Amino acid sequence: MKKILTLMLAAGMLLGAASGAKAIDFKASGEWLVGFGLGDGSLIKDVDNKKRHHEDTFNAGQRVRLQLDAVASESLSGTVFFEIGDQMWGNAESGGALGADGKEVKVKNAYIDWMVPNTDLKLRMGLQAVAMPNVAGGSAVMDGDAAAVVASYQFNDNVGLTALWMRPLNDNYTGTNAEDEPYGNGYNNYLDNMDLFALMLPLKFDGVELTPWAMYGMQGKNTRFNEGGVDTADGALGVTLPGYYPGMNGLALGKTGKAYGSMFWAGLPVAITAFDPLNIEFDINYGYVEAMGRYDVLKRGTDLVRGNSKREGWLVKALVEYKMDWGTPGIFGWYASGDDGNVKNGS
Repeated sequence: MKKILTLMLAAGMLLGAASGAKAIDFKASGEWLVGFGLGDGSLIKDVDNKKRHHEDTFNAGQRVRLQLDAVASESLSGTVFFEIGDQMWGNAESGGALGADGKEVKVKNAYIDWMVPNTDLKLRMGLQAVAMPNVAGGSAVMDGDAAAVVASYQFNDNVGLTALWMRPLNDNYTGTNAEDEPYGNGYNNYLDNMDLFALMLPLKFDGVELTPWAMYGMQGKNTRFNEGGVDTADGALGVTLPGYYPGMNGLALGKTGKAYGSMFWAGLPVAITAFDPLNIEFDINYGYVEAMGRYDVLKRGTDLVRGNSKREGWLVKALVEYKMDWGTPGIFGWYASGDDGNVKNGS
């Protein structure tokens, strides 16, 4: 621990030296949003007889995002990004009820940007927005906020390289009933980290841009968001890291001798602008998550079968657009491997 603290102190002194004696310039920006909604009915009725969820016909809410940048020089700056909300008017939990004063201030981003002296190597460290390279409708693999270190280097106008390490999950396993769980161990925060490593190679040529990339990860057998589920402010992790199952979050996984399981994703986004005003984009993705035990799956509403927690699949999506004076009409489509009917071989 002393060695780590010494290294951190040395890094801080280096950053201080890089900034020199110049005054720090603070810049503030942000957005204030207030919205009103009115709607009723659905094309498909889905009623939960147990919980009997019901949405109001009319609702109102707001959200505030405030960004503060501290710029020491062209090679050193820091950013913190606060979010207040979403606050639904009249809702006590979000601070929108009578009296207000809800605890709704959240840190969305907090990171440092700096350059290694006498080089073109750029680094960003901290809580930041991370998205895998994509075209044709956004990333289907990772597009969210995470704790990460990102290093990027531009060799020339045509070739660059980006590497990152991020830790989206760690120290969220409380060991609740761990001794009674078949995959538990009785220790808090034990084997519950996920680490992801990625390389991206952005290539730019006349009329064509492509960025082949690959990401490898490992997850401990107790990796999870929390004991109750996987929901976050931006939705479930399964949306941003498809195929990931956070310890199945309470499902009765069978015992496994694996401390960590492997994870892998790869992609090839390509954008073709050589035929302007025609724009062509296509994106190919593949993902794999190693099995970490088996669990009970309800089949046909009554039968319990043992399912495999392995996850694997691929996705192809494409976009064709034509720029015109009045707008840019286009056609978008996608095709994915999907699931078969056998839960025993993984999803």
